[in-house]
Amino acid sequence: MSQLMNVPNLCKSLTLDVGIVPKEAVNIKGTRQGLVILFDAEQRFEDLKAGLKYKMESSRGFFTGARFILYGANKLVPAEINELESICAEYGLIADPDVQWPPGRPQKSRKVEPASLKRPLPGDPALLVKRTLRSGQLITHPGHITVLGDVHAGAEVVAGGNVLIMGTCSGFIQAGAGGDASTCIVALSIFGAQLRIADKTLIVTNERPPGSPLIARIKQNQVVISTYEL
Repeated sequence: MSQLMNVPNLCKSLTLDVGIVPKEAVNIKGTRQGLVILFDAEQRFEDLKAGLKYKMESSRGFFTGARFILYGANKLVPAEINELESICAEYGLIADPDVQWPPGRPQKSRKVEPASLKRPLPGDPALLVKRTLRSGQLITHPGHITVLGDVHAGAEVVAGGNVLIMGTCSGFIQAGAGGDASTCIVALSIFGAQLRIADKTLIVTNERPPGSPLIARIKQNQVVISTYEL
């Protein structure tokens, strides 16, 4: 009898221990420049990550192409911040330090270029992957990605910026994941790959043997491959 009386308390305890999504750890605010993803600095990193994934999943597709900054993550180490930014990139968001927070912060004066002339500046930070990527492996980053190795069939590289592969590309490569059509994909050779830049895709079935590096970019509204020239 006493065991039956404890069942409601046991169920209540289980409810408290499982199935709780720490969504309060993360809030998303919209501004004129983009999104501000606010983190509760007192929460554990795993709770922040789970909360961010919850927000992205519950709004899947709605934030695609939006610019964003992370705010309140100053207690995290760079690797943890990079992981949070990578989660955002998976859902099509683009990191942009020019998004203002708090509202009313003085905006830096900067020269505005036409969209067709925008290019990542020399020295922009990039994620460096010093290994070959094999089938089932996925690398995402809101900025540029450089791979010192091959990208095998079944592997995926998704970048908000450009992608540079110092080897053979045979997997799925996405540059300009947030919609930046000015980005490009560079590889030493390309074979059996699927290349995507912004919303344009090219499936490469013919072998492009090693030689001069190759560059894929959008020309006349389609992805084309040519020899890379400095």
